[in-house]
Amino acid sequence: MTEMTESTPLDPCPQELAGIHDVAVRNGFIRKVFSILTVQLFITTVIAGGAVKYGESLLRKNPAMVMSLMLVSIFGTIALTCVFACCPHVMRRSPLNYFLLMLYTLAEACLVGFIAVQYTAQSVLVTFAITVVVVLALTLFACQTKYDFTGWLPYFFVGSLCLCGLGFALMIASSFGATSTGAFRPLYLVYAAGGALLFSGYIVLDTQMIVGGKHAKYRFTIDDYCFAAIAIYLDIVNLFLFLLQLFGERRR
Repeated sequence: MTEMTESTPLDPCPQELAGIHDVAVRNGFIRKVFSILTVQLFITTVIAGGAVKYGESLLRKNPAMVMSLMLVSIFGTIALTCVFACCPHVMRRSPLNYFLLMLYTLAEACLVGFIAVQYTAQSVLVTFAITVVVVLALTLFACQTKYDFTGWLPYFFVGSLCLCGLGFALMIASSFGATSTGAFRPLYLVYAAGGALLFSGYIVLDTQMIVGGKHAKYRFTIDDYCFAAIAIYLDIVNLFLFLLQLFGERRR
């Protein structure tokens, strides 16, 4: 007679253990990125909200100080962007990367505040609410959809170049007296709508690069949490600014 043996569960194979470990690491990376993003958006909301509330009176009382702060914010943002692009290893060294990220967030928040102060508080609040709804909807879509957008990165890059070209043309036109309230109004609206659409796509794209798309070469690595936070943060900020051009009402 053959001896009956009690069946025992099979031990997980090394490939399964590696897969579980990779998922745990990616989940930790996602939590870190969105925690940093939450802090960035909170700081930006507080500073921009303060600018909308007090910026107009401060601009009337001390315009030189406001212009100085604006120039510092612009040059600070440009300088830090150059550091991120030319020295990417710096953003992988803690705690230096957190310090630079905080400086960049403060500079960008001030710029958003200086732009938002040109619009009425009611229109800024409406645009803020629209942005929140759009960002939440796009984030859920990016995490749940079966479609992978990470392979579209070259097309988004081309779209960004086209948008920059149109923006540069409008800037030159405005220097010769063309404003967004005259005959060039439709072109400015096309520019704002194109920018809002482009950065809505970027939110989906960058979210999938964070959570992990099908194209492994386009994923953020676990050491690039600061880069990932900056990417999605700039997507949201730019979406808000383009929507503000569409729905915002300028102060008279």
